[in-house]
Amino acid sequence: MKELAYITQGHSEYDERLRAMLEESRIDPHEFVGLDWFSLVPFFVLAGATVAPDVHAHGTDAHVTGVRVSVPEELEEAFLATLPPILEDAYTDEE
Repeated sequence: MKELAYITQGHSEYDERLRAMLEESRIDPHEFVGLDWFSLVPFFVLAGATVAPDVHAHGTDAHVTGVRVSVPEELEEAFLATLPPILEDAYTDEE
């Protein structure tokens, strides 16, 4: 699996190609304060990514420290080709 993003509060890390594509999309990266492009997680899944939280428990309380976005290496190109049309469909106003 190749990790394409690790989304954390205040310091998300994105693969260079994915970050460039997201920046080109002009979608607001801060729809969730401090979690860059976190609102796009469902679209990452629709394009073929696996999303997994890093969770730590403190008794009965769970604390998510980050979210990993990964794809099998052989699907990376397909993911990067599939995501832009999905985002365009979701974020383009039809007139």
